[in-house]
Amino acid sequence: MEVKTNYNKIASSFNERYIVNYLTDVEKSLLSTASDNNTKTILEAGCGTGRWLKSLNKLNKKLFGLDFSIQMLKIAKSEISETGLVNADACYFPFNDNSFDMIFCVNAIHHFPDKQNFFSEVNRCINPNGILCIYGVDPHIDKNWYVYDYFDGVYEKDLVRFPSLTDIKELCEVFKLQIEEQIIVERIYNSRRGEEVFSDPFLRKNMNSQLANLSDEEYDRSIEKIKEQIIKQPETTFITEINFYFTKARKGE
Repeated sequence: MEVKTNYNKIASSFNERYIVNYLTDVEKSLLSTASDNNTKTILEAGCGTGRWLKSLNKLNKKLFGLDFSIQMLKIAKSEISETGLVNADACYFPFNDNSFDMIFCVNAIHHFPDKQNFFSEVNRCINPNGILCIYGVDPHIDKNWYVYDYFDGVYEKDLVRFPSLTDIKELCEVFKLQIEEQIIVERIYNSRRGEEVFSDPFLRKNMNSQLANLSDEEYDRSIEKIKEQIIKQPETTFITEINFYFTKARKGE
């Protein structure tokens, strides 16, 4: 059974990840896409603490955010009180048909338990000629992350949680959403040697869902594996190589 990340528990520290890695190129892509004059109403599915909606505030659009975590939404409300924030499941939108010109999600689709229903709801709620934008990673392509090597079962779980780019393309086709772009928008690369790995903020338990979903015992056991490897080979290199992909699809007229 898939473990669901408890974002109510980690909401208070969630924004620390953007201090470490602001994802500047993802933001540029999102702002560029949302700037279209025909895009007036925008919904973010899985809006979390509102980091991306806050970026869009400058565009003078009508913004809405949806998230399953009450605590995440409380933080979002304190940052962007004028945005329409809704506590709901991203697989069941509490909105009328043809409500939005653009629906997007950033690094969130892997948390949606029923991806097919999410696409069905997008198709229902998006206006004709409206766009769906999905930003995220694909472990089916990119697996050069040391966390996958030292934390047992994490990679296998990610293969189940994260839809591949092909999966996303096929779901778009099922729901008559025409793919316009499917490209890399941001590349993340870090290399740490030996003890330097413990300076990696993303090795902390609540900095990503992969580690947050582990029990304390599982997490501690894997940290010990890293320590043992460094004792054995002090010059071991720990690589993080992750790409963020952008899928843009449009609903027909």
